[in-house]
Parts: sequence; C-alpha cells; structure tokens
Amino acid sequence: MKTIHFLYVSVISFLCFFFLTIFIINGNQLFFDLPCYNFLCKFSLTPFLKFITDFGNVHYLLFFLFLTFFLFKKKSKWKFLVCMMVLEVTSNILLKNFFARPRPNVLWLIEETGFSFPSGHMMASTMFYGLCIYFLLESDQNKLIKIIGSLFFTLLILLIGTSRIYLGVHYTSDILGGFLISFCFLNFGVFFYRSMHNNEKNSIS
Repeated sequence: MKTIHFLYVSVISFLCFFFLTIFIINGNQLFFDLPCYNFLCKFSLTPFLKFITDFGNVHYLLFFLFLTFFLFKKKSKWKFLVCMMVLEVTSNILLKNFFARPRPNVLWLIEETGFSFPSGHMMASTMFYGLCIYFLLESDQNKLIKIIGSLFFTLLILLIGTSRIYLGVHYTSDILGGFLISFCFLNFGVFFYRSMHNNEKNSIS
C-alpha cells in the first residue's frame, strides 16, 4: 500500500465520522442503535464478553504497550506507538466532553462512568491493535503468520466493540464513531510516520 493511500483513508474516515456526529450532536439515537442492542441481548454471552471487553481497558493496553518495548527491535516503532496512544487518549477525553452524550438507558452489566460518545474502548483497541496489524504486515514474518495475526487482531477489535454494546454501556453509534475517528488518526499517523522515514532514506541516499 502506497504511503499516500493512508492519507486518503484517513480523510474518508474523518468525513464519515463528521457526518455521524451531525446526528449525535442533536441528541438523536440512530436507527440501528437499539435494534443492535436488542439483537445481541438474545445471546447468553455475558462471561465471555466481560472477559473480552477488558482487552480494550487502559490497564491491559498499558501492559501490552510495555511488552511491545521488548518486542520491537527498532525503538522508533515503540515511540510512534506511544505517541499514537497518547493522541488517542487525549482526543477521546476532549471528544467525550464536547459531545457529552449520556450512556444508553438500558440494563448495564458492568459499571462505567463518564460520557458515551465516542467509545474509549473502541478508540483504544482500534489504535493499538490496528497498529499491531500494520507493524505485523510490515515485518519479515511469513505470509501465514501475517494472515493469522491480522485476522486475530481484527476479530479482537470487533469483539471489543460488540462487548460494549452487549454490556449496555454504549450505543452502536458510539462504537462506530470510536472506530472511525481512531481509524482516521491511525492512518494519518502511519502516513506521517512513513513520510518521515521516506524523507530520511532520501536524504541518506
């Protein structure tokens, strides 16, 4: 994938997020919010999804972030990952306080505080595990490991988002918003990261 393509994806993700916020800022529920929650509630998945949702928790992600310090041979990758996670946390706090959307008025299966939009768990998991996918695909691992690893992290992101809806602490649109804005930042970050490295290679040559 060419470097410029990451910028295109970032812009498209931001535009989708922007149009989503037009409905959110007016205090509206989207047409798919409650139907998605009602559909998921038909399944008995509470223990499993309580376990899964923790993988988007800040304490878990800090632990995984610590582990990546030893996994990355190039510390520039780790520094980039840390910077992107700081951007994610900061932007989530600002966005939540700007939109100030109350959490769903349904049965909560876990305790949560703060506002609802966009989902912090979804933003954090999209950013962290999304970058894990990027670094894996850019690594020297064989094709099978890249495919299995990418599918695993993608499934984990989807399950974390699903868990937040099922547990009653987020609307589906909170999850969608969290994914879109984090995916926007992720792709712009990768675009910037690759551009910087390309410039360094050109200056050396």
